[in-house]
Amino acid sequence: MSESARRRPALQQLGGSLPEFSIRRHVFAYMLSGVLLLFGLISYDRIGVDRFPNIEFPVISVQTVLPGASPEIIDSSIANLIEGAVNSVPGIEHVRSTSAPGVSVVIVQFVLDKDQDVAFNEVQAKVNQVLPRLPKDADPPVVAKVEFGSLPILWLALTGDRTLQQLNEYARNVIKKRLETIDGVGEVRLGGERERTIRVNLDPDLMAAFGIAANDVIGAFATEHVRLQGGFLVGGSRELLVQLDLEYHNTRELEELIVAYPAGAPIRLGDIAEVEDGLADRREFASFNGQPSVGLGIIKVQKSNTVAIVEEVERRLQEDILPELPHGLELQVAYSDADLIEDIVAALEEHILLGTLLTALVVLLFLKSLSATLIIAAAIPVSLLGAVAVMYFSGFTFNTMTLLGLLLLIGVVVDDAIVVLENIYRQREKGNRDAAKAAMAGSRQVVFAVLAATLTLVAIFAPVIFMEGIIGSFFQSFAVVVTVGVLVSLFVSLTLTPALCSRHLGFSERHGPLYKFIETG
Repeated sequence: MSESARRRPALQQLGGSLPEFSIRRHVFAYMLSGVLLLFGLISYDRIGVDRFPNIEFPVISVQTVLPGASPEIIDSSIANLIEGAVNSVPGIEHVRSTSAPGVSVVIVQFVLDKDQDVAFNEVQAKVNQVLPRLPKDADPPVVAKVEFGSLPILWLALTGDRTLQQLNEYARNVIKKRLETIDGVGEVRLGGERERTIRVNLDPDLMAAFGIAANDVIGAFATEHVRLQGGFLVGGSRELLVQLDLEYHNTRELEELIVAYPAGAPIRLGDIAEVEDGLADRREFASFNGQPSVGLGIIKVQKSNTVAIVEEVERRLQEDILPELPHGLELQVAYSDADLIEDIVAALEEHILLGTLLTALVVLLFLKSLSATLIIAAAIPVSLLGAVAVMYFSGFTFNTMTLLGLLLLIGVVVDDAIVVLENIYRQREKGNRDAAKAAMAGSRQVVFAVLAATLTLVAIFAPVIFMEGIIGSFFQSFAVVVTVGVLVSLFVSLTLTPALCSRHLGFSERHGPLYKFIETG
């Protein structure tokens, strides 16, 4: 007898021990599946809902502002220096820069396995080394992590019979502060905002008539329109704070600012210029339904539940913000990611439900047994919820990829259970009237066939987990869901299915016409 032949009985005994144990201890088998169901249901209630998987790309941006500089100057004096400094950071995939009037933006993209926090610290250190070589008038470079999930998930539009300046102030000082306190909201971004700006429109003819130059106006602002630190005045047991606030706080006061004394008489700012309480330059504009508006974009914290945040924002609007909105103002939802996500999730959930029902219908059509159909159908929720539990512990969300994996599992997880149940039913047909013995014999015969079929699927989907690049990161959650679901289905087919068959599988020696047609051809 060959070595493989001597080992086969031992392997068969080992492989058949799990179904036999489940048949003898059926309550224990039920509880094992119950634990999977419990963890899956708890996880289902806690997993976030999103459109796509959360993928982190190690990308760092360096933004430097030099007011009034042309793109050529920005490129030669700032962008080239920063690019040369950060090029020595290890793990860079590519560097690109944009030089615009007054602004330089350098984007550094690293390989996917680079830790973003480490990349941030390394880029910050390199940028600090070139600070002395940057133009003196340039603002300090701002190094930041680029998060691709930082786009607003919800846009609100504030419109009404107010000036754009009044809309800006109300959006910034009232609505924004109330929305920022919502759990999961990382930032509230204002769109179409134009900040209040005091404009001094100089009249060249009047300046020439009085002999006033532009430098005189600049010097007057530098010496008279200032706020200084006064310190403290201490005397005996008293201490007073000295306030040296020499700023002008409205346009009328600013018009009285003395610019110069060309002929011994003071020339005030109002004599040579028009002082206007206006808005910043119109470099962006927002409108809603044809009306000028201020947009409020809600940006969520990474890996948080998009749908839950949008629902909480809408609840806060209805209960807190809208009732206190001044007469004449309207605050409406202009765009919401939650609507699209809910449509996608609802469609996939509908497909999952229909797939489950159709799978059970096909099983009923071929097996001609309601009890067999219910036993097979029991493998579907256990396997799916087992995969959902792993999703929760892996930090995944319900999104297009994970729901697609669950949809694919519906037809896969019943395969092993059908093989086990059909072989147990065949044992009953061959004359084994004892349900428990038939279940043991039937499951023991196919245990390695079921194991081989499961490992074949695992060998197909599991390697996707280790794929590199953007595609690998995108499909990782899909591969995990399918792989775990297939493994759970193997566990269910060797524990729950034999236990249920040994006690609840109905048997009839009479078959329907479809069964006879398939068997006889």
